[in-house]
Amino acid sequence: MEEDLQSLGEELISTAARVVRWAPRDVHGFTVSLAAARLLARLLDNGPTRISDLAIAERCSQPTITNHVKRLESAGMVARAVDPRDGRAWMIALTEQGRAELDLIRSSIGIGLEPYLAAISKRDLKAIREGLGAMQRLMSTERLPR
Repeated sequence: MEEDLQSLGEELISTAARVVRWAPRDVHGFTVSLAAARLLARLLDNGPTRISDLAIAERCSQPTITNHVKRLESAGMVARAVDPRDGRAWMIALTEQGRAELDLIRSSIGIGLEPYLAAISKRDLKAIREGLGAMQRLMSTERLPR
């Protein structure tokens, strides 16, 4: 059974990455990379977060996250505040402008995926909806890193 779950996990990651690659590349209106969009989404999901924790969660270096945060901050999409638990550290929070940008990105990607979804059967669409529901229930548990 463990091998089946491992294989399922591998297929899930591979498929999710392929879906993301379908995202439109030249959509007008949003100004950040998909990597920066992931960061905005993480802040939406998790709330204010320290840069070091963002780096760990995004599996990248702290300087990389710091550069993303600086660009997003100068664009008004995130804001820094002193960490109330440690005055030496910063908490990074999503702003309303950042939330609006994330909404625009998600909408644009959804529009970009419409032709692919329109080409499949109602049965397959139902299966995808059910699978998404199962994934959302899984991700709502505290067992997985957010």
